[in-house]
Amino acid sequence: MVEVVGLLKDILQTDGSGLAHQRLSQWENGMDTPTPRYLDALCQLYRTRPDRLGFGHDYSDPEPGPTPRFEEIVERRHFLSSAAAGAVFLSLPVSTAGQPTSDHRVSANRKPSTAYLDLLEELTEESGFALYTAPPEEYIPARMIDLARIQACLLTSSAADVQRRLHRTFAKNAGFIAIRLNDVAGVDDTFEWFSVARRAARRAGDIEVEAWIAGHICDACACYGHSFKSGLAAARLAQSCGGNGHANAPAVFGYLAEAGVQARMGRRRETLDAVRNADRMFAALPDTETVADGLHVTEYFLRWHQSNALTMIGMKSQADPLRTRALELPFSRQDQVGEALLQLDQAALCLGAKDLEQGCRTITDMWDRLPAGFRTGQIPRRALQVLDGVPPAYSECREVRATRELIGSDTTVPSARTASRSWSPKP
Repeated sequence: MVEVVGLLKDILQTDGSGLAHQRLSQWENGMDTPTPRYLDALCQLYRTRPDRLGFGHDYSDPEPGPTPRFEEIVERRHFLSSAAAGAVFLSLPVSTAGQPTSDHRVSANRKPSTAYLDLLEELTEESGFALYTAPPEEYIPARMIDLARIQACLLTSSAADVQRRLHRTFAKNAGFIAIRLNDVAGVDDTFEWFSVARRAARRAGDIEVEAWIAGHICDACACYGHSFKSGLAAARLAQSCGGNGHANAPAVFGYLAEAGVQARMGRRRETLDAVRNADRMFAALPDTETVADGLHVTEYFLRWHQSNALTMIGMKSQADPLRTRALELPFSRQDQVGEALLQLDQAALCLGAKDLEQGCRTITDMWDRLPAGFRTGQIPRRALQVLDGVPPAYSECREVRATRELIGSDTTVPSARTASRSWSPKP
């Protein structure tokens, strides 16, 4: 913000107008709008129009062809602050060593590259809180824009500490993309992005971020129903984070992901052991490890994964209270994919108990409420998997056939029995 105020003062200095940091903060947070003079200065700074800064509206006729506008994806205050910081960073002369020189108007105690890096890390942290709640069609492109910003910095800065921080931030954003692709896309895209994220984490030398990514790789193996051996190896890596038995979020998620794979392999004892280990370690986590920032484990995700794994091995009496608890937590009303999958678990238990009418009704009710953007990827895969689990003697009954036709009419996702199993995640 210091840099932005300085640049705006340079533009306004012809008549001696001033600008306080508080006023800029009010514009960024939507608490006030700039006067015409200040708005004109902002437009000069960013070389754009008022409506593209989020002030006013554009009533001109649309131009032919799509014109991507990332300010519609990123909140206005993020657009203003990141654009300003980027302008400061990229406008600096570059020395022969590849480092920005310090002859520009900036704070005496901070290099502009550090200020911009701080901003990128702040944006990444905020993105983690929106990981499971923002629409994927908005969230994924926004993270790709952040990756482009990070890549630009990687090309212009050679300091070891800066490179490490940039690779760590890159790994997190790539991991966010992979997790959301796991919800709505196919196996190839999902694991390709996980590979990108893991490589960046290794370049950063960040064991915790790599462990977090490894846990989600195992979880994706469970979701797609194959590459279980690779998934279990990834889970072991996550569980070893911080030392054997040390309570931390990546290790907890490693046990939860292992439980999902073991359950899908039909290993009852191993599933129960993983569920209990996750429960025991979660109870020892400090509050800082249980925030919903995409990198840690909340009670909602603990109960969700425990319920899912126990459902897979048919332990209804243990799964039901855990699923009920997950659905009671406020986060379940924001996580549309998670809520739908929990309902599918309930349907699976009903169908397993030969209550075909209730099981199929649960699936169709869930499907009718589901936004169109989620009718591809993980939810239809799981729905067809649940229907594939109906005993052969009942698989052709009217309710099951009608439900299968409903899901199949809106998606091209193959059933669990016919899905390709040839792909395996890269180590």
